[in-house]
Amino acid sequence: MDAGLAAVIAGASGAGGAALAAFGTSFAMLRQAKIQRESAHQLWLRNHQQQAFEELVIAVRRWKDFLAGPNQEFARPLLADGSEDLQPYFAEQEVRSAAVAAGIARVSLLADSETGSLAFILGSAMTDLGIAVVKRKVGAADAPTEEEVHQLWEASHTASTDFAWSAKQTLQEA
Repeated sequence: MDAGLAAVIAGASGAGGAALAAFGTSFAMLRQAKIQRESAHQLWLRNHQQQAFEELVIAVRRWKDFLAGPNQEFARPLLADGSEDLQPYFAEQEVRSAAVAAGIARVSLLADSETGSLAFILGSAMTDLGIAVVKRKVGAADAPTEEEVHQLWEASHTASTDFAWSAKQTLQEA
């Protein structure tokens, strides 16, 4: 083998080795970029889940406080016939209900299926409680008994607790 051919073979081997090294480096860089992207996405998701869970828990707490309170600021206006004007009470009830519904929608988009399902159960329990309290407030003929309202309070408390525990577990696993 002459020196020229040996130099060409050595050069080709060197170029091939350099190309192989460059490919390996590129592959490692792509893999690292993928890991970083997935890590950033998981952090983004966890942060948004935490915010959504927190907003739902706060909205539920505010609605419960409203339902449990004497609502004297809503009991004062009287109509021409001397009865209470409950329109401000109903408007506030609607605002509280809508905040919970918005929280449930956000949680259902961001959470796993179990936590999302528990959010819907919580929303249903709160709606049942809200309807019962309104019926008692207006003195509806089909208003629930005090014991039935108490059971609805317990159901909403259980649903709140179940949701909070599932949300906590979801965040700890992330």
